[in-house]
Amino acid sequence: MSGGTIYVRDAHDGWVADVAELPGCMARGATKDEAAANVRRAFRDYLALLEKYGVSTEHWKDLDPATFAVKETTAGEIPEDFRPMEEHEIRDFLHQMEGSRAALLALVRGLSADELERQPTPSTWSVRQALEHLMTTQASYLSKLEKWPENDFGTLQAVHRVAFQRFSILEPEDTNVDHTIQGRRWSTRRVMRRLLEHEYEHMQHIKEILAALGSQRPPE
Repeated sequence: MSGGTIYVRDAHDGWVADVAELPGCMARGATKDEAAANVRRAFRDYLALLEKYGVSTEHWKDLDPATFAVKETTAGEIPEDFRPMEEHEIRDFLHQMEGSRAALLALVRGLSADELERQPTPSTWSVRQALEHLMTTQASYLSKLEKWPENDFGTLQAVHRVAFQRFSILEPEDTNVDHTIQGRRWSTRRVMRRLLEHEYEHMQHIKEILAALGSQRPPE
């Protein structure tokens, strides 16, 4: 078996360790050594999870986590992440992404509303909060791909299409949503209103930024 590389970084409230050769495999620890030890253990577990949901792991099978070198990095930058990707690597990522999402859905499907909302302690997240964080963070990460304005705001448009598609499949009976999340009451109409209000508010914000910069835009 051959070795790989573990990159560890200070996360202020502990340490994070990533396996360079297996994107997605990470672990935390109170110390640098603990994080590295935890990610060595997580390596086989992560491969097993991928295999369970139909992802081929053949090109990782010859890696032995016990032989992985440990290197420290700042800002979470892993040198292997800054090389061009080949077509098969993109396909591998998409398969891995699908397997990871299938595992997540299997974990949360069937939970009751109470189980989704319950917090283990007042200072920790509920399952709903963790899922909402995943949704919003994915859009944030996708925005890092943009080469604005040369690619016509692709991620901005893609996120809009996701929201539009979500509403376009609603039937009138599906809009009967009225529940309280973290002390705030939400309904379908309120979500729709906030989406439109939020976009309009930040259109005005962008106009102010452009005006402050002296940019002139044609009238809408």
